[in-house]
Amino acid sequence: MQRSDQRHELNNAYLTIHRNSGIKTTDENHLVIQNLSRGGIRFCCNEHFDIDERVQLELYIDGQLSHQAKGRICYHDEDNQNNSYYGVSFLDKYLHL
Repeated sequence: MQRSDQRHELNNAYLTIHRNSGIKTTDENHLVIQNLSRGGIRFCCNEHFDIDERVQLELYIDGQLSHQAKGRICYHDEDNQNNSYYGVSFLDKYLHL
């Protein structure tokens, strides 16, 4: 996949994810964002997601809800300390950066 959007890091932001079953993720529900672009977010989470799983995202910046969108888990990888990272692409609303 060719990346065309610039990636941004945010230190004052977190992500919550709701699965289609209506259940929030179990990782304290404040997921660490590694980076984001107008089309998606890369985040750290040790809970398992399936590739192509559909989710509802809420992005919080400085504790305030900043963006809501439907998304699709598009990839998964791990670092050498077994931390899991997922990429999610927005399906209905792009971020305006």
